[in-house]
Amino acid sequence: MKIIEAISDMNIGGAGVLLLTRLEHSPEYLKQTTVLLPKGSKLCDRLEALKVHYVEVDGNYDRSFDLKSVFKCIKLIRSVGADIVNCHGCLSVRIAAFLTRVPVRLYTKHCVFPIKPWQKNFIYRYAYRTVQLLLSQRVIAVAYAARDDLVSLGIPADRIDVIINGVGGVRRISVAERLAVREMYGIPADVTVVGIFARLEEYKGHTDLLDAAAYILRKSRRYRFLIVGDGSAREALTARVSKLGIGKYVIFTRFIEDVAPLMNIVDINVNCSWGTETSSLALSEGMSLGIPCIASEYGGNTYMVKNGKNGFTYPVGDHVSLARRIILLSRSNRVRSKLSEGARLRFETELNAEKMCRQTYDLYDDLACRQGIDVN
Repeated sequence: MKIIEAISDMNIGGAGVLLLTRLEHSPEYLKQTTVLLPKGSKLCDRLEALKVHYVEVDGNYDRSFDLKSVFKCIKLIRSVGADIVNCHGCLSVRIAAFLTRVPVRLYTKHCVFPIKPWQKNFIYRYAYRTVQLLLSQRVIAVAYAARDDLVSLGIPADRIDVIINGVGGVRRISVAERLAVREMYGIPADVTVVGIFARLEEYKGHTDLLDAAAYILRKSRRYRFLIVGDGSAREALTARVSKLGIGKYVIFTRFIEDVAPLMNIVDINVNCSWGTETSSLALSEGMSLGIPCIASEYGGNTYMVKNGKNGFTYPVGDHVSLARRIILLSRSNRVRSKLSEGARLRFETELNAEKMCRQTYDLYDDLACRQGIDVN
């Protein structure tokens, strides 16, 4: 069985991390897999380290559709002799896979955005459904919220498989190492660290956290707010921090490839998204360490976070509710202990890499067998 995984990301985002995690935890499938990606993608080095075969395409640079690359992808798919093509976005590759009559064609939906009114129009839904089902026999949704979006756009529920993002778990570091990391960032040992691990984009809702921080700091200075990531909203967010007068308590780290040391010093893990969120890898990573979380009631967050069991949810955009939940978690050892235990249990039973890999490759094997492909 020969598998192609296609991705258009130049940087390492959620889709790239999911793909790397799946390959890392499924060594028996490495020799069967070729990854198609844009030339110069940062994923290349990571794939080399895993000894995964990959092919760089001159095109699809952070774009789903690139007409010129369709013809290049046709040649590449034919040279591999693919039995299965799974596209993480990548409309160009999906078209190429259809034109080359790849027996099993899948599309993985990684994002959730609000459905616009014009997308609910019958003509649009009919066209969308027709094209999607023509290009891909099945769709993998990485969250139930993503499945609901697809169904609302006309995709039949029986053509969608929900496979929740899983992570391998974050390595735990020693107490001495945690103190050293705190010292590196100028964080006292006796303050509560609230962390958000997300791209700095408007729809990730960092402003909620900054406004909540200002609210909290008026009551107590025993907090630090760790913002891990980078993106187009960096200048706007740093300006907001300055305007709120909380610069001493907010730490921007920029992009960090190995987030384990920072995740280990976080007491409360936050997700404030209001525009796109499926099954947050950062929330799962935090839960692997037993870190309680607080997340907005958007997209897949309400599936990830069971309110009062492994964390809290709060209404989108309500920074006061977010602040009050942070204060409660930081002041109540009983609540924090209960949610910490729930977070670890949620990871072990549902949000781990092993479960995600098993479900994905069981699906691949099943679809291949239906097409008469030898899966051994």
